[in-house]
Amino acid sequence: MAVFAVFIALAVAQSGSLHAQTPESAFDESYAQGIDRMIMCPVCPAETIDQAQVEISRQMRLIVREMLAEGKDRDDILDFFVERYGQDILAAPPKSGADLVAWLLPVGGVIAALVAVFFIIRSMTRRGPTLATPQPAVDAGLTPYLQLVDRHLDMTRAGGTSNQPSPAVESPGTDPSDQTGPSSPEESR
Repeated sequence: MAVFAVFIALAVAQSGSLHAQTPESAFDESYAQGIDRMIMCPVCPAETIDQAQVEISRQMRLIVREMLAEGKDRDDILDFFVERYGQDILAAPPKSGADLVAWLLPVGGVIAALVAVFFIIRSMTRRGPTLATPQPAVDAGLTPYLQLVDRHLDMTRAGGTSNQPSPAVESPGTDPSDQTGPSSPEESR
């Protein structure tokens, strides 16, 4: 009987110590976990206290649950941590003041990109096909030379594939009778 009494005393003492570590649950645990996801761990980079496994995060989770058991709401708990650690403790910046830029800049960038794509596509569909390079202006002094080249090409195509220049095509400024080189193969020997 004495052993049974000691066993019951130990069980009561054990259950009392467990309740001392965790506050009475007058709140929903999923609500507490939602608040944990809103508070950044002060020592872990880019982790909330819900994710971090360091001692300070465990203590902060315990504080959240104690405050919920006392009847505090989410804003009171977040304000408590902001007073001690500053605005950087919040996982999401507040949607006011200069922090509003962090919320609006991505949305504005996407909208600006869509508008730019719309106007680019619209301008491409309204125009007719255009030449990529304009036609070069022809100098009036080149017209006789271009006519000689055209005649030479016409004669080459019509007369065969001879690569010999025809006597009709001469370079301007040269006289065929004013040749300084040998005119026949016998003169070159």
